[in-house]
Amino acid sequence: MRGLIYYYSGTGNTHLACQAIASNVHSANLELCDITQSMIPNPEEVDLIGLATWTDFLDPPQRMKSFIESLPMQAGSPAFVFNTFGGFSGKTLSTLHRWAKNRGFRVIAGHSLHMPENYPPMIKRGKDFKDSPNSEEFAAFTTFIAQLEERIRQLADGKMVSEIPLTWARFMPSLSRSHARRSMGMKFVDADACTSCGVCREHCPYGAIALAPQPVFDQTKCYGCWACYNHCPTQAIYTRKVRDVSQYARPNDELRRKISG
Repeated sequence: MRGLIYYYSGTGNTHLACQAIASNVHSANLELCDITQSMIPNPEEVDLIGLATWTDFLDPPQRMKSFIESLPMQAGSPAFVFNTFGGFSGKTLSTLHRWAKNRGFRVIAGHSLHMPENYPPMIKRGKDFKDSPNSEEFAAFTTFIAQLEERIRQLADGKMVSEIPLTWARFMPSLSRSHARRSMGMKFVDADACTSCGVCREHCPYGAIALAPQPVFDQTKCYGCWACYNHCPTQAIYTRKVRDVSQYARPNDELRRKISG
């Protein structure tokens, strides 16, 4: 079987987890596709789809929402959903499930994995969860991969694999996908520190940054993902909440060893 994991990873945590899923599932060749890139493989050409993202204020980010809505309607094609989160997963998994189901996918597996926080204001407050996932959380992740492997094996054998129940986080508040933008607020550039390298523009998944020659932010396109802040190599980008501290540009070596084995 051939599978495809469409993923959105702001600073690498979700990508790292997806690599682990693909490496440990042996009943299908699971390829990874970054949805922020221009070349997106056709889901009609594979047997299984994975939808993976991070948690953005209790739900999947706008970039993943727009992507799922762009996929062709399905007629029960099998899919699994997955998310990473720092502080709290909220409704992310159930919302992913609902969005996938609305496009006609049959969701056969799902999991949420606690990872280190990459949201700078939370890191600044000391809530970085840098040791996540703990042993219990990692064991649950391993169990999920084993269950996914078994369900894919059943699909390969021509068996009907039922959809997992759609669970709702009933008591979680619903926030607009622009909530993160308002929380982040205006972005500024330290003109002396900025080298006009363009890294912020390259990492912006919404096309909200232009270089003239230093970054100019289009607040109407921004969804407050903090990619520009986290990836700036000279810490030239800042907000009224955070400056020069609490960057999370990529998973550290300890997390990589834990997830990749």
